[in-house]
Amino acid sequence: MSGFEKAQRLSLTMQVEANLKNALIIGALKPGARLITRDIAQQLGTSITPVREALLRLASAGALEAAPAQAFLVPRVSLQRYREVNQIRKMLEGMAASASAALMTPDKIRRLRQCAQELHEAKAQGNMESALQANCRFRFRLYEYADMPTLAALIEQLWVRIGPCFNYLHPLSCDVFKFNHFYDDLLAALENGDEAQSCIAICRAIDQGEAILRRQYASEA
Repeated sequence: MSGFEKAQRLSLTMQVEANLKNALIIGALKPGARLITRDIAQQLGTSITPVREALLRLASAGALEAAPAQAFLVPRVSLQRYREVNQIRKMLEGMAASASAALMTPDKIRRLRQCAQELHEAKAQGNMESALQANCRFRFRLYEYADMPTLAALIEQLWVRIGPCFNYLHPLSCDVFKFNHFYDDLLAALENGDEAQSCIAICRAIDQGEAILRRQYASEA
């Protein structure tokens, strides 16, 4: 295989992996879902090899579980595991929010407010899938502004692991989720360059999300 062919395959693998990561992060893939290599390749209009390699990469990172017949499973995440990951998230995302506050500019704040507005509009319309996508854009844009790519990559790994839990929010219609503007205090702290309050606000947002998901877990118990 030539160097060009290897580079092309690697590029395809990374594209497929990015698509699957996004689906996991926003909860588009339900816990326990079975992913068939051939089916995904057909859906994406690509060959089986880059799909298989992308799935294997995600499995090695703990985001998927290998299954027979070239299939993979989206792991079921217990509430206990979810809460454990959230404790780690608060440390890492709090650090990222603080770093972003120190580097905040009017243009960055404008972009974050736009993302937050998209989130609130999707929630008010009861479109949970769009809301989760908008929430993801807001959070990872914020973490990008920290200018700490290693930290952002670690945060993404945690989101990939627990993202399927967010599937519980798709049918949710509770007013707390629809109309609570979770990020108002965070945006105010960021605009003021307040690193400590930005950390506190992002941790509060994580706790609020956990409280909603605990309710959904309890409904299935």
